[in-house]
Amino acid sequence: MLEKENLIRGENKLKVAFYTLGCKVNQNDSASLASLFRDKGYQIVSFESGADIYIINTCSVTGVSDRKSAQTIRRATGLRPGAVIVVTGCYAQMAPREVAGIPGVNLVIGMADRPRIVELVEEYIASRQNRLVVKDDAEAPFWSSGNPETTDRTRAMLKIEEGCEQFCSYCIVPYTRGRVRSQPPDLVKEDIKRFLGRDFKEIVLTGIHLGSYGKDLGITLADLLRELITLPGDFRIRMGSIEPHDLDDALIGIMTAGEKICPHLHIPLQSGCDRILQQMNRGYDTAYYAELLRKIRQQNPLMAIGTDLIVGFPGETESDFEETRRFISAQSFSRIHVFRFSPRPGTKAAGLPGRVPKKIQQSRSGEIQEIAAASSLAYARKFSGNPVQVLFEEPQADGYLGLSGEYLKVWVQTGADLRNQLQQVFITEISGEYLVGKF
Repeated sequence: MLEKENLIRGENKLKVAFYTLGCKVNQNDSASLASLFRDKGYQIVSFESGADIYIINTCSVTGVSDRKSAQTIRRATGLRPGAVIVVTGCYAQMAPREVAGIPGVNLVIGMADRPRIVELVEEYIASRQNRLVVKDDAEAPFWSSGNPETTDRTRAMLKIEEGCEQFCSYCIVPYTRGRVRSQPPDLVKEDIKRFLGRDFKEIVLTGIHLGSYGKDLGITLADLLRELITLPGDFRIRMGSIEPHDLDDALIGIMTAGEKICPHLHIPLQSGCDRILQQMNRGYDTAYYAELLRKIRQQNPLMAIGTDLIVGFPGETESDFEETRRFISAQSFSRIHVFRFSPRPGTKAAGLPGRVPKKIQQSRSGEIQEIAAASSLAYARKFSGNPVQVLFEEPQADGYLGLSGEYLKVWVQTGADLRNQLQQVFITEISGEYLVGKF
């Protein structure tokens, strides 16, 4: 039995394990939650090692995400009899009573009350009364622990924005995360300095709708980046996903200037068919998107541009899908993530007619994946004979493997220990999934 008296006397040695589903923002949130427990004397352990408290940070972006979250919760309840089972994240926010009904769940905590998670866990330990602590409104002031831990030895993720107001017809996220809230620039800089003090060489800026950063503060993402690139130190900044309409001339200029910002953009497309884009409520058409990529490549022809694509949206015909095939084949993406449409209760798209059968979705997904593989290879080949900046991460065979600013894996033959070093590498060839380089 977990005793409250031990916590009061400062004798707490309780072990806490986290399991995180979903996006990079969720990963950052889990790191922040872990630091709250660590600051109170709890020991953070792996999920499989036997914990006193299990915290499952869930995802609800698709129906598959809900099912995976529920499966993980059920697995946690069987890991150690008597352990405290806590569920938070988007699935907990959207379906709190469904989550609370899973046998063995003790606490369900919504988005707004995550900063109180240690307090709520300790209240449960004292009372042994199951609780559902979820407000209908997911909004709360921007929150992070201020000192998130990370297990990555070279890259650190930093959430600088929360919430979304775009309301794409297929997406539940604005309902689980609330309106846009931003971390003030001074606090962002403090967090980055803290990471640099721990010798991280790459800071990944994340957010739910990252391009909306500063909307609530009267500034822009470009304004923030202008300040961040003046920070001293040998490091680089990588941006998370940015929506097409957020990439104005100022932001493009900073992203392509090569001053500490990785030449890597992830710009969600979602469909290459204008009719489907309108149904998705995306707010742009393919002509706008193509012109955006042209402007970016005019300033940096080798800029890595990745994207997301949804196949099988309600009403997507063979003709619509063929438009998408043609469009993405012409855009030279460095990476394409393809998703099959999954209806989310509470969204407009969930009620649209013309549901595409799963077999057709799978077939279309396979076709896009083939295009994606060819596109990624064609992009990688452009670097033969060119230099790239590589952050080395781990030994591999008779050399070292790292990640370029363009998010390409690069291997060099060397006997030196290059971990966590930023080096310029000249690319000589492509071998399998790696670029091969030399100093």
